[in-house]
Formats: sequence, C-alpha cells, structure tokens
Amino acid sequence: MSESLAFDPGTGLPRLRHAIADFARWRQEENDPEKCHGLVVLDIKPSAALLRLSTEAGELLRQEVSWRLADVLRPNDRLYVLGQWEWLVLLFSLPSPASVSLAMLRLNHTLQPPLQELGSEGFLLQPVCGGAVCPDHGGDPQHLVQSARIAALHASEQEEWSALYRPDMEQRSSERADLSRRLQSALLGGDLQLFLQPQIDLADCRCRSAEALLRWKHPNGQWVDPVVAVELLEQAGMRPDFNRWLFQRAALYLSQLREKKQEIRISINLTARDLLDPEVPDLLEQALATWSLPPGSLTLEITETTAVRESREVEDILRRLGAMQAQLSIDDFGTGYAGMAYLQHLPVQEIKVDKRFIRNLAQSTRDREITASIIELAHKLGMHVVAEGVESIEAKKCLEDMGCERIQGHLYSPALPMEAFLRWVSCGRQFVPRSPADGDSPRGGAG
Repeated sequence: MSESLAFDPGTGLPRLRHAIADFARWRQEENDPEKCHGLVVLDIKPSAALLRLSTEAGELLRQEVSWRLADVLRPNDRLYVLGQWEWLVLLFSLPSPASVSLAMLRLNHTLQPPLQELGSEGFLLQPVCGGAVCPDHGGDPQHLVQSARIAALHASEQEEWSALYRPDMEQRSSERADLSRRLQSALLGGDLQLFLQPQIDLADCRCRSAEALLRWKHPNGQWVDPVVAVELLEQAGMRPDFNRWLFQRAALYLSQLREKKQEIRISINLTARDLLDPEVPDLLEQALATWSLPPGSLTLEITETTAVRESREVEDILRRLGAMQAQLSIDDFGTGYAGMAYLQHLPVQEIKVDKRFIRNLAQSTRDREITASIIELAHKLGMHVVAEGVESIEAKKCLEDMGCERIQGHLYSPALPMEAFLRWVSCGRQFVPRSPADGDSPRGGAG
C-alpha cells in the first residue's frame, strides 16, 4: 500500500495499517506482556438522513466526528479510520479492562450533541461501540480489531450502544444466522403457526375476541421466542412477506370460526414501522376479500412502545385503514411515554394494559393505582380496556372492580392452536377459570 493510501484523505487520520504497526511497536517497547491494552471500534449506524447527505456534507460530518473523538482521548491514545463511518481507538497502558468500557462511554457521549452545522435542528448520530482487551482477548492486533468489530456487531443487533467482546458472541452470531435462514425457509414453506389466546368479557364471561400469536418450533424441537423471530424476519427484509402471511392466516381463521357459527374478532400485532408501509392497507383488504369477510373483522395491535411520528404517509395509511373500519389497539400500554403519544394522534379504540402491572395486581397498591388510572383515562376517551397476563382470581376481581371490559391470560386459557381453540370455544357459552393443574401450551410474544 502506498503511503498516501495509508491515510484517510477526508480526515487525515491513519488507517488500519498504521494501527497494527503502532500497536505491535507499543507492546514491544512496553516490554511487559501482561500490561493491559485495549481498543475500541466505533461505527456510525446508517440512517436515511445520513445516506441523503451530499458528498461535501458527508466529509464535513466525518471531520467533525474525528475532531470530537480525538478531543476526549488521553495523550497517549491513538485514533484511526477503518472505513467511511468506522473509527478505531487504541488505548495503551490501562489500569484494568474496565477502562475500555469507560472509554466507550466517553466516546459515545461526545457524539450525542447534535451537529448544528448540518441542519437547523441539528444532525443526530447513532454511534455503536465494540471493545476488546489485550491480553484477555488475544495479543495479535488484527485479531483484536476483529474481536472489537464482532462486539460492535453484537451491540447493534441487540439494539445497544456498546459491548465488550466475549467469545460466545461468535457462537451466538453463527446461531442467529442459522436461525434466520431456517426461519425464512419456514415462512416461505408455510411452517409458521398462529395460536389464538382467548379474551374473556368480564360482564358475562364469554369469549368474543382472541389475539393471534406467532409460534414457530425449531427443527430441534424448541419453541423460538416470537419477538426474536419477528426481529430476524425484519433484519432479513421479510417483514412485508410476513405481514402478507399474517393477514391471510388470520383471515382464514376468522372464516373458519364463522363456519362454526362463532362470531369472534381476531387481533393481530403490527409494529409502529408497519404504519409507514403503504402496502399494509392493501394486504388487509386482500385478505378480507379472499375469505369474504366484512370490513372491520380484524383488530390491529400496535406493539412497539416507540411513537409513530405524525407525517403525511402515516395519516394516509390511517385514513385508508379507517375507511376499511379497521380497529386500532395499543398493546403494552403504560410501559413508556409513547402510549400517551399514540392517544394524541391515532384513532385508537382499545388499550391493552401491560402484564407487568397485572402480574402483582392483588399484592401491589402501586400497580392497582396505575392500572385504575389507565382504565379511567381510557374510558374518558371512549376506549375499552383489555388486561393482559391475568393469571389469578384475585387479579380478575380487582379488574372487575375497576371496570375493565376484557381480560386475557392463563387464568382462562393459554394461546391455543386453531383446532384446540375451536374445541375450547365450542365447549360452552360461559367460561370458568382454569385449574392450576391444567396443562399449558407454549407461551410467547407477539404475532
């Protein structure tokens, strides 16, 4: 490599070649193989705003990032460029491996203030750091850089801002890749399932609605966490394919229920991101038409606790869903500020109280106060309430006293395969709580 290519032309910083040489030279000069050294790889996660930057603005941003990082380093630390949005920091002569974690915190913190130069509202960055320690994670500088990159990848996949390398990250990464491949094949091959969990009306103990929950059994016989399954499908770019399958399968179940003279609504889970997908109303309309179902047969539960920003695109999708009489429900309500944001601008008909407030409802005064406040607010806004995770008679009685309309949980039934749900719902018009000795189907998260 020529000397000119050994430096990044935009920032003037040295590249990986110099980092490897500097690290080897420093260790040799230290003459202490047990001395603790560290390195940090820092990535800027891509975003639409970042990708839309002009070449000139992008270079200005890279220079600003480099200046900010260099400003918080110790005198003997060194900064390098690995890629367009990737930097490397060498940390020499550390008192302990914990210093690498502190360095990642400091590097992340210095990039948090928005860059006012690139926009009137400031330009926000999404940095993610991975760290490795010498000699704990090896002595070869190239190997250490790879370890730090694996740690940064792990942090990004876990939606975290930093991670220190651990050997099991490589195994987990390989396992996730294998799981992702198998999951994609299962979706395309029709091997995913929807289970239905009944919702019981407290007024008369009847079942008029159920939530459809994703279930997939790995070939090794283990049930895969539905949240993990959906994340992997999204990362693989298969969320639209999954939504198409989800709408069609839920509509098929509705049709089968109606054939058995069971007028039961089904709710399905969407992410907030789905309200930015213009295909979602079309997929819903196609599914209802395929199975000759009336408008409004499905309830759409928004599962993320991140608020959907008001935009022309979201307004258009909501208008189209409203024209189809689709009902919206906020799942896991009360877990963050986003729930209130939803009430400001989404046409919501239903609120589902998160199970963490229901689990100890009978024992916790605070949980009862929170739940009662949520129910009161919902009723004032003309919405009805479903409580999730109800597992005790005491919790059921508390919710009855608070005026909650429906409950969902293992007190009455776990999520069931369609055939078992049909048998369950056909057994009688009023349902009684289950005995603790009754068996369970696999539990899990959203569909």
